[in-house]
Amino acid sequence: MFLQSFHIKGFRCIREAHLTFNPGLNILIGENNAGKTAVIDALRICLSYGNQRRDIYVSERDFFIDRADPGAELQDIEFHLVFTMVDPEEAGLFHDMLSVDADGAVLQLHFRYYLWEGNSTRRVRYRVWGGDKEGQAVAPEVLDLLYFVYLGALRDAAQSLRPVRGNKLGELLANLEPDKEKRDDLAGRVHNVLGGDEDWQDLIGQGKQRINEHVNATSIEGKEPRLSVDFLPFEFERIVDNLRIQTEVFDPNALSSPDDQQYFDLHQNGLGYNNLIYTATVLGHLKRRRDVEPEAYMALLIEEPEAHLHPQLQSTFFQYLSTLDSMRFQTFISSHSPSITAKADLNALVVLQNVEQEVRSLAIRESELSRDNQTYLSKFLDVTKSQLLFASGVVLVEGISEALLLPIFSRMLGTDYDITRRGIELVNIGGVAFEHFARLFNSEDPARRLSCRCCILTDDDRGDTEQESPRAARALALTGGLLRVELAEHTFEYELFVTEGNRKVMLEVLAEISVKSAKSVAQEQSPEGMALHFVDRLRRLKAKSDFAHRLSVLLQECKKARDVFTVPLYIERGLKWVAKGE
Repeated sequence: MFLQSFHIKGFRCIREAHLTFNPGLNILIGENNAGKTAVIDALRICLSYGNQRRDIYVSERDFFIDRADPGAELQDIEFHLVFTMVDPEEAGLFHDMLSVDADGAVLQLHFRYYLWEGNSTRRVRYRVWGGDKEGQAVAPEVLDLLYFVYLGALRDAAQSLRPVRGNKLGELLANLEPDKEKRDDLAGRVHNVLGGDEDWQDLIGQGKQRINEHVNATSIEGKEPRLSVDFLPFEFERIVDNLRIQTEVFDPNALSSPDDQQYFDLHQNGLGYNNLIYTATVLGHLKRRRDVEPEAYMALLIEEPEAHLHPQLQSTFFQYLSTLDSMRFQTFISSHSPSITAKADLNALVVLQNVEQEVRSLAIRESELSRDNQTYLSKFLDVTKSQLLFASGVVLVEGISEALLLPIFSRMLGTDYDITRRGIELVNIGGVAFEHFARLFNSEDPARRLSCRCCILTDDDRGDTEQESPRAARALALTGGLLRVELAEHTFEYELFVTEGNRKVMLEVLAEISVKSAKSVAQEQSPEGMALHFVDRLRRLKAKSDFAHRLSVLLQECKKARDVFTVPLYIERGLKWVAKGE
């Protein structure tokens, strides 16, 4: 079975959110404070409910606080989990969670946490039930079949693997040998080896003699304690808990003898490789537990798998995580990494966004992206473009010239519209294939689109006609939902140049590239003629990106140039729409 949907209400920063998941890999992405950790922790709370050694609980501080209404009463926290069955036998194994309606049978698990007011205290109380009706108890043996492993964002791999009771290496090895008699036999053989060693027994005897010598001297005669020194009890679990992982220093093939090998302890490794070793150990433990308990539900929860890994190693690690579907784990990952996002199957992505203190989620597979859209985006959402999924707003442009100049244009409009400060992503799509990106924003159904504003800035290229060009008409047809289209009547460079205050600045920049071209443009009589000539000269020189770069540097460094330069109206409208909805 797998967790198909998860409804969260009143928990931390989440007033209410409904998330749907894939059977295998699920990647929660989004900006900081969008609720990713809250979702992971909510899963931990629910899936660990039947575990006596759980390490996370609901406290009073976990209740949602409405910042717009400081006096509002704290509402109950609710978690509602719906599992889809894959094997018909699961209906019997998880019978306490069974729910049957006209659409079929599913498994449900529900939690409600509320504040109970006593005489002078306030406590968190809760109710847990399965199936449709509140009050249906879920037996401990059913809850025992829900199992997960959690790797936190601030995990200390060396600490988690050190040889102490309950470490992950010990858990892995303990599960590799489930037979108790075989375990006892293995432990007894270790005891026999050490217990029969004369040198060890001699050393232990000397230590015992030294201790007793001082104990007898400091005790009342006739009441001296009788002491014995021996190895710890040779229980199988204690033996495997005291094993340690090390990394080899030398290539074994280059050594004349295995005895020449030297080792690094984990604390001598980098944090990234220790994280890989720790995760590999956890996965080995999960896989073995799946073999031993094939009927159980198993989940892997990882916050920020990219921690301490350089981009190429992130890609390799994530590619392996993507193969875990075959092991029947359901994996939940929270990430800020554009590298991981760019490599992921779009259908695995769940985008969380915090819009005016409301957490909203969108599973990309439930958006209005067509198969063609998904194919295109899967190919072209590189690390840079995938950042749009983390943004507070998005501006889509045709080419590099717009991408170079729009950041400085936004600052010239005022700090309220600075796209960098406002977390707005500027995406150069390298053409006019806007539809593939637009369908992430333009649905009229809020549940099927991203929850941030988007603007397409593109050229009309209408020439001398009064009607917009076919390409502009196609762009305008994408308008809807949170997406707006703003058109230049001709081209980007034309709209910049035709404004009177801009011409002098732009001719100075053009002269840096070609004095002859600048003089030729200046000889035109009308502003429109000059603008058309300017655009033609840039095209002939193949200098559009060079010109845009030089102009952006000049506007950045020269206040006098900024003071006389005017941002074209269609760009101003687009930037103000994305930044503040104006």
